[in-house]
Amino acid sequence: MTKKYKIGLFIDHDIMIRHFLHSRVFEGIFKCHDVDVIVPPASNKRISLDPAPWVLNSRLVRLDANPVTHRLWARLMQVQAMRFNRSAPSMRKAWRLVQSWKSELLHTVLGFPGIFYFFQLYVRNFVKNNPNVELGDLINRQGYDVVLNAGIPNGIFVNDLIVECRKNEIPLLYIMNSWDNPSAGPFAAGRPDAFLAWGPQTAQHAREYQGFPQEDVYTIGAAQFEVYKTEPTVTRQEFCRTHVIPEHEKIILYAGGSLGTNEFEHLQLLEDAIERGKVENAVIVYRPHPWGGGGNAGDKIISHHWKHVRIESTMRDYLLSIKTRGYHLTFPSYIDTHNVLNAADVVISPLSTILIEAALHQKPIMCFLPLEDVSARHFQTVHNLPHFLDLQQDPNVVLAKGRNELISKLPHLLGRLEQRDFSEKISKTCEFFVSTHNKLYSDRVIEVVEKVLQKKKEI
Repeated sequence: MTKKYKIGLFIDHDIMIRHFLHSRVFEGIFKCHDVDVIVPPASNKRISLDPAPWVLNSRLVRLDANPVTHRLWARLMQVQAMRFNRSAPSMRKAWRLVQSWKSELLHTVLGFPGIFYFFQLYVRNFVKNNPNVELGDLINRQGYDVVLNAGIPNGIFVNDLIVECRKNEIPLLYIMNSWDNPSAGPFAAGRPDAFLAWGPQTAQHAREYQGFPQEDVYTIGAAQFEVYKTEPTVTRQEFCRTHVIPEHEKIILYAGGSLGTNEFEHLQLLEDAIERGKVENAVIVYRPHPWGGGGNAGDKIISHHWKHVRIESTMRDYLLSIKTRGYHLTFPSYIDTHNVLNAADVVISPLSTILIEAALHQKPIMCFLPLEDVSARHFQTVHNLPHFLDLQQDPNVVLAKGRNELISKLPHLLGRLEQRDFSEKISKTCEFFVSTHNKLYSDRVIEVVEKVLQKKKEI
């Protein structure tokens, strides 16, 4: 039987609450180990969801981040991203979305060889002399065997955790949350003891872009996708009935992204293609990204009178609220996503993780690059980042560059439904992005914990 461990689990945002707590993937750890779940105070703008119902018998701890050290770590990460390496051009473009030209110039200069060395030294010495006292006190008081941080590399806890865990000789395991985490550049404070990646692609990126040794990177799958191993709660027949779709028609799911493209126009193009007979016996189901706002014209989507487009029922209220409240995030259950993907025949998306999720359901997928959307600065900036490029270059993915190919390649996408070996091919694609396992997610995490603790003993 596995030893009972004292574990500190840090989660710092609603998105991670959805992915790691609402998914129930840690329940096995909560039941078998002594766990503190540490989150920001309810007043923190990063938290609107209540984690309490999801932590079972674990202790919920509210802890503020240190705003001074967090700002310094964030600046150091920005400088690292602006430095001249293979991924720097794309990363510099991405950072331009959130900083002024003066900040960009400053961060570029601070990244010059020599200057960067002294800037990094200054930040780390400042933090050493001005530590996150509350975090340090918690770690000293609780005496954790291991600390887990499920989140993003520039989260509000992780860099201070690297410092405090190293000081106290406590292993720190970082569990990636989203697809781009490992290719976003290195942590500011150094490296955690282990990086828990989705699959071979992100494991490779953790080594390449974050400098992790191969032996410190583990592939354990994606927490939020574990629900896809269960049976859907809605049948295709029930889905068709809810959305008034004849059962013989092909369901083309257009799954929105979060990069600000004009999804209203994309839906118009697809509707027109069906209306003109370019695609027969098909209907479009539109499901917006939960924090995509329906693209840059989401209010038009819900108001338009569609003939061949259905708004996916569980996200209709979100689109209605975009019209009344403006842009905001929502946190639907992944079970709803599971039901939609199960019912769909093929899936189109303008660059979103939903493409991987659809592939996990063995659906033909089209990665749509709306290159004409020049006003969609976020999309134009990030569509050629490393994690996206791997998907675009996969032979089992239909790549549509621009609106003409969105329509002209639809028959090719639908044709994959007739390929006998398609399931086998798309499964191989999935394995590169998200590794598959028979064991429970919580058991996989504990296996890594035990391996890291054993390494510590041997040093």
